[in-house]
Amino acid sequence: MDDLDPDLDLARPVTGDRAVDDALAAFDRALGEGPQAEAEAAAAAHRALQARLTGPPTPPVPPGEARPGPRQ
Repeated sequence: MDDLDPDLDLARPVTGDRAVDDALAAFDRALGEGPQAEAEAAAAAHRALQARLTGPPTPPVPPGEARPGPRQ
């Protein structure tokens, strides 16, 4: 990864789904902490995302209250 452009914005895009965004943010925070921490974070993210996918749908966010998406 040393050949990446330092000016490139690698921020994870926001999905607008708090459960998904929180799971992915927790996973991102664990990256670089070693294989055991990364594996545990990946498993926790997988469980959270599976729970979100199999859970009841959430109501849509009203206009004006949605978090911004990825920059184009």
